Amino acid sequence: MFIDSKGKLFGMINIIDLTVILFIGILIAGGAYKLSSLKNMSIEDQKQISVTIEFEEETKGLVDAIKEGDILFDSVRGTEFGRVIGKNIKPHQELVINKDGKVEYKEIPESFDGQIKLNSMAFIDEDGILIATKPIYIGSEIRLKSNMYVFDCKVSNIEY
Repeated sequence: MFIDSKGKLFGMINIIDLTVILFIGILIAGGAYKLSSLKNMSIEDQKQISVTIEFEEETKGLVDAIKEGDILFDSVRGTEFGRVIGKNIKPHQELVINKDGKVEYKEIPESFDGQIKLNSMAFIDEDGILIATKPIYIGSEIRLKSNMYVFDCKVSNIEY
């Protein structure tokens, strides 16, 4: 009734073509909505916040490379995430069963855990916190990079 013998809707357009056109239209509408939901944010609307990130089981090379003053970028978007203002590194420990059958924490050689404190510029509103258009929350997993290194971390604290 609606589709003729040639597979055309109302004898005018192929059903597969219509599906592709609708899909592209939905993608365009979604992109427009995303861009319009960023509102009219300007540099003046940003506030400086402090973000603490944590990483686990990293190498000595990475922990030695991270320096105060380094600028870290979101490795996916390439946008500036923050400037390192401090770091706290400790040896990585794991629970192991020793020869006596006791369970205890043991340091893993050449493996480190750390916390890094960053100063970041963010947009703060009723919807949350955006750092360079990326929403962040405590527990957010992020891949950060500098001009010398890249690592995965998790946001553990946000202060503003």
